[in-house]
Amino acid sequence: MTYRDTRIARATPDAGKAIASPGNRPTPDRTATEEANVQTVLRMVSEGWGANEGWDAVWRDCLLPSFRSYFHSHPPIEGVEPAIAFNRELFVGFPELQMTVEHVVAEGDDVVVRGQLSGRNDGSFLGAPASGADVRVPDVTLFRFDKGGIAEMRYFTDLLAVMTTIGAVEGGG
Repeated sequence: MTYRDTRIARATPDAGKAIASPGNRPTPDRTATEEANVQTVLRMVSEGWGANEGWDAVWRDCLLPSFRSYFHSHPPIEGVEPAIAFNRELFVGFPELQMTVEHVVAEGDDVVVRGQLSGRNDGSFLGAPASGADVRVPDVTLFRFDKGGIAEMRYFTDLLAVMTTIGAVEGGG
C-alpha cells in the first residue's frame, strides 16, 4: 500500500486502508528505514486493524516471532499468536471500532502513532457485558522495530473513560 503522506492518515475498518489527510506534506527528513517503519505501522493500523477481515495475517507478516506487547497494566504478552488472541478479544467488545490517526512520528527504530478511537460497545470487553454505549477516546501506540519487523508495541488509551462509558466502573467526580 502506498501513502502520499505518512505523517497524518486515517484508518477506518470500512475503508480497510489509511487515507492521507489533505494539506500535509511528505517528510523528506526521514531516513529510508524510518519511512519503511512508518509504512509498516500504517499498514498495521489500516489492513491490520482488528475490525477488518484478515487482519491477523497482517500481524503475522509485520511482527517478529519474538514480539512483545504491552497493554496498560496487563502483563506483557509474549509472541505473535498470543498477541493476536488478546487483540481478537478486545475487538469482541468493539467489533466496528474505528481509528483516526492524527499524527505519526518516527525516529530511528521507533514509531509513535497518536489518534482517536471511536465505536459502539456491542460485545463483552475486559469482562464487562455489552452496553451499546458509544465511546470516543484518545489513543497512543509506540512501536519499536528491529531488522525491519515490529519487535514491540506499547498501547495507551484512556481505559478509565472507556470502562466508565460502558458502565463497567462508576464515574468519579
